[in-house]
Amino acid sequence: MLSKDTPYKVVQYLAKLSAAKVLPIEYPKENYIRFLIDRKAIEEKGKQFGTTNKFYEYYSDEITIAKKQCESFIEKYSFNYLENHYSVGDIEALIKIENEKEKIIESDVALTNILAIYFGSSKYKSANSNLAKAIKNILGIDIFPEEVKDQQFTSILYPKEETRFIVLCENINRLIMKRHQFIEFWYAGGKNIKQLEFIPKPQHKIFYLCDWDFDGLNTYIDIQQKYLPKLTSFIPANPESLMIEQDKVKEHCSKWKNKKCFQYLNDKEKIIAENLFNTKSIIEEQKIMLTLENLLCNGIN
Repeated sequence: MLSKDTPYKVVQYLAKLSAAKVLPIEYPKENYIRFLIDRKAIEEKGKQFGTTNKFYEYYSDEITIAKKQCESFIEKYSFNYLENHYSVGDIEALIKIENEKEKIIESDVALTNILAIYFGSSKYKSANSNLAKAIKNILGIDIFPEEVKDQQFTSILYPKEETRFIVLCENINRLIMKRHQFIEFWYAGGKNIKQLEFIPKPQHKIFYLCDWDFDGLNTYIDIQQKYLPKLTSFIPANPESLMIEQDKVKEHCSKWKNKKCFQYLNDKEKIIAENLFNTKSIIEEQKIMLTLENLLCNGIN
C-alpha cells in the first residue's frame, strides 16, 4: 500500500518507471522505494531500476491513481512549488481542506487548528511556509490570525454567559473559535508574557492551557512565579491517550532538556510531566479538549 508519507516526487518518478519499465536510479533510500525492492516489485539493474510483474500486479494502479489525483489538484491551483517538498498525504490533506472549505471558514481559520486537524500536528509549518501559502489560497484568505502580533496587550474572549473561570492560553487559536458558554479565554503572546505584569488581579479561578513540553511548562512556571501565583495548569483528561513522541511531531523544536521546572509543579502536574519526560513525549495544547470530563477533572462544577 502506498504510504501517505511518500513524497510526491517519488510517486512522479514511479509513474514514469511504470511507463518506461527501466529508468536511472533515483530516491534509492526513500521508504516506499525500499518497500518495493523488498517485495521484488522493482529491481536494481546496475545503475537503473527495472519493474517486475509484481509491480504491475500489486502497485502500479495505486501509484497511477495517486499521481493523477495530486497532479490534477496541483494544476488547478498552480501549486507547482509543492511538488518537490511535500508528500501524497500532505496533498490529500489539502484536497480535504478544499472539500471542507466552508466549514473551516465558518468555524475558525487559525493555522494551528487547521494543521492539527488535517496534518496531525500544529507544529507542522509556520504561517509563512509554502504549505500555509497553499492553505490561504484554497480558503481565499490573505492572513492567519496568528500572524497578527502585538506585544503591548492581552487578548480576551469573553463567554456568552457569566464567567465561571479563566483559561490563559499559550496559543491564540482558542480565542478565534466560537465563544464558550462560561469560559473566559486570555492570550498574552506565547512566551511573550511581560504584559501580564499589568493586568488586574483575576476575579475567577485561572488555569494555564499549554503544550505539555519543555517550553510550555517552563513558560507556565515563569508566569506563575512572576505574575499569577494562583495559576495552575489545565489538566487533560486521559493524558496518556494524547501523548505523542516529540520526534514524531514535525517541526517541533521544544525538546526535553532537563526537569528543573518540575520542582514547582503540583502532584498531578508532576505525574504527567515525569511520564512525558521519561518517554520523550509531549501533549499538544490543540488536542486538549474542554469537555465535561476535562472540566470535572480540573474540579470545575
